[in-house]
Parts: sequence; structure tokens; C-alpha cells
Amino acid sequence: MDNLKGLMKMVKVPEGIHTATKAQAEGGSNLKAVKKTLEDKMNEKVKIYGFIGMEIYDLSKENRIEIAEIKTYLDKMDALNVEIEELEKQKEELERKTAKKNICSCGYKLKPQDRFCPNCGEVVERDVIICTCGAELSKTAKFCGTCGKPIEEIVSTQQSAQTVQAAPAMKECICGAKVPVGQFMCLECGRKVED
Repeated sequence: MDNLKGLMKMVKVPEGIHTATKAQAEGGSNLKAVKKTLEDKMNEKVKIYGFIGMEIYDLSKENRIEIAEIKTYLDKMDALNVEIEELEKQKEELERKTAKKNICSCGYKLKPQDRFCPNCGEVVERDVIICTCGAELSKTAKFCGTCGKPIEEIVSTQQSAQTVQAAPAMKECICGAKVPVGQFMCLECGRKVED
């Protein structure tokens, strides 16, 4: 028990962690306010536990404390750190492998004109131009080596396809406001808009 008392003196909880005021605690006259205050206090408690845990972990790594009761948790944390490091390496390797192919990091096969993955929504970063015939071309090329199309034509076709995909179809309300297709109410006048 003396170890824990000594430890608590060594742990530094950041200033300003106690955010709730006395008025908030006492002003809980309705159930909603009491629930909100209780949730805030529980979140504050979780933050403090996190700070204590980080401090203890750092102190143990510096060999400034040694508490047998928490050694198993510290060992688990070390094992997790090793696993996280390995997963980060795997992620980087997979990102490198998929970066030059037409495959998203989620594994979905992308079309040449895709700017976003249809499966996960991730932005598709391209270092190469993909021709409409499917060939990968350097950005410095002037023509496709497979089908002979000029690069300018390929790029303009892809950009116009992306513009068409990005621009939502519009309809006009009686008041003259433009309303996206599928929206049933005009935001200008509040009228119901028929399809």
C-alpha cells in the first residue's frame, strides 16, 4: 500500500482536468442535467485513469518505480506495442504494393476514372495516368503506348467524367430556386418539390 501512496505522489495529473463547475454539480435539478453531469464526471475519470496509466508506464520504463501488482499489465502493454509496430509495418508495405496498382487499400479493384473508392470511400491517389484502355502511363508521356490515344484527350475525358459524377442533377422549384434531385423540399421557400 505504501508503494501506491508513493506512486500517487509521483504521478502528475495535468492541470485543468476538473472542468465541471460547482454550479453544474448542484444545478442538476432535472434528470437530463444529472445524466449529463454524471457522464461528464465519468469521462473525466476515464481521462484521469489514462493519465495515471501513461505516467506509471513511463516511470516503469525509466526504472523509477517497480510495483509487482502491475507488472503483468506493463508486460501486456509491451507486447501490444510490438504488435502495433508490426501492424504499422504491414500497413506501410500494403500501401506501397497497392499504390501503383489499380487496387484500393481495402482490396477493391478500382476503375481508371475512380477518384474515390466505391467500397470504402478512400481518396484514390494516383502517380500515374490510367488510360481508358486500362494501360498505366507516366504523367510525362504524350500518347498511350497501348492504344495510341493522346494523354491530353485521356485526361480531359477522365476530368469530364469526374465532373459529371460530382455535379448532382438539379430541378427547379416554383420559386426559381435550384433543388437537387431527390430532395423533396425547397430550402428557399419551404414548398414540397415534385419529381
